[in-house]
Amino acid sequence: MEWLRVKIEYYSDNLDLSKEKIINVFSELGVHQLEFVDYFSENSLDFHKESMISSTWEITGYFPYNRFTNLKLKMISEKMEEISQSEEIIYNIYTSKCDENDWKDEWKKYFHTTKITDRIIIKPSWEEYEPESDEIVIKIDPGMAFGTGTHETTSLCIKMLEKYIENNENLLDIGCGSGILMIVGAKLGVKSVDGIDIDSNVKEVAEKNLLDNDVKNYNVIIGNLVEDTNEKYDIVVSNILADTLIELLTDIEKVLKSGAKVIFSGILRIRKDDILSKVEKYNLKKIDELEENDWISYVFEYK
Repeated sequence: MEWLRVKIEYYSDNLDLSKEKIINVFSELGVHQLEFVDYFSENSLDFHKESMISSTWEITGYFPYNRFTNLKLKMISEKMEEISQSEEIIYNIYTSKCDENDWKDEWKKYFHTTKITDRIIIKPSWEEYEPESDEIVIKIDPGMAFGTGTHETTSLCIKMLEKYIENNENLLDIGCGSGILMIVGAKLGVKSVDGIDIDSNVKEVAEKNLLDNDVKNYNVIIGNLVEDTNEKYDIVVSNILADTLIELLTDIEKVLKSGAKVIFSGILRIRKDDILSKVEKYNLKKIDELEENDWISYVFEYK
């Protein structure tokens, strides 16, 4: 299959706000896994620290190359024009075709073995790593544009899971992507792990990663948020955009056991007040938070 790589280079007086708006442009068109290059913090989504840094910020997404491609490009152009009219922003849109093998090879250039915590190591399937006695090594093949687990939002989730996962029977990952958080949960002792995602490509990628990491008791569901599960969980984690997390709040209680922990990540610092003001309306008490660069993760307890 052919894919279209769409890269938006931009600079503005409010880079964080512009970043959130551009992320939403891709999200509205069904692209939720993106590559970031943030010049000032020198961080890039699932890209190694040694990757090339430019003088502008960049966000790149991938679309299937089909009869809808030109329409989506037109929509991106229109959305970016709207953003430019509401704030000071300079941007350029670049496109190029690539096939599946090109895409996979592109990931391999930048994804390297990474130590997330003192115990948890994430490595690509094509690299070798000899663990220390107490280390947990997670093998990940990101597949088609699913995250590797090295971006701040995912590493924050992993750190919170390591802190709060003790003695949990089951876990639900909402927006599970490559299955990385399900695997971490299982390796930390959760007896059964479920993941749900709206993207139909997730099932094959996540199940392969789960099997490669010897996870036995799992279930990958294709569905929207919590609409397609009737289970209740000890711990629920979701690493998705702030607007989707806010939408999730209206239904999340139906999947929570009493005392369940809820980990939210994927929240830019500029959206923290939006999240916390909405959470106050539900039976969720904030018990922890962790910040890394421009990103925040919260842990709530279901009262």
